[in-house]
Amino acid sequence: MTILKIFWIFFYVNMFTIGGGYVMLPILQREIVENYQWLTNKEFIDSIAIGQITPGPLTIMNAFIGYKIAGIWGSVIALIGSYLPSVLIVTIVSKHYLAFKDSWIVNSVFKGIKPAVIGLIAAVVLKLSEVSVIDLPAALIAASSFAIIAFTKTDPTFVMIGAGIAGILLY
Repeated sequence: MTILKIFWIFFYVNMFTIGGGYVMLPILQREIVENYQWLTNKEFIDSIAIGQITPGPLTIMNAFIGYKIAGIWGSVIALIGSYLPSVLIVTIVSKHYLAFKDSWIVNSVFKGIKPAVIGLIAAVVLKLSEVSVIDLPAALIAASSFAIIAFTKTDPTFVMIGAGIAGILLY
């Protein structure tokens, strides 16, 4: 039964989130941490961190979450649930793309969705910072990492490595 719940959660989250993979984080956090209590908030943040240091960060994160909940089969089912909606949507949309690509309605919908996506990402940052920004050194690492990524052209990989080194030195 847990396997079916894992599949359903990853399926519907990936089916109904628009705006990129990070938009799904608050919904996944609510379902996996708050509703089912399969992971703690710390473990959820760790899954995001593990994903960030690998190629395909959200795929790795989803596989890690599935594995933590139900072992290898949980991992496989989480990945199937994650990718099946995309396969279905792309298959359907590709058939009708040319007919709707210049539609003012479709373009207006996407313009309206952008602010909501930004709000969802901000909600994730605020929710997860409650657990990860635990003291002044952590807040300084987070703030300086944000500033470097936001205001320079530094590759985020180097920022993550630098933040990791700072964490090792400070903790």
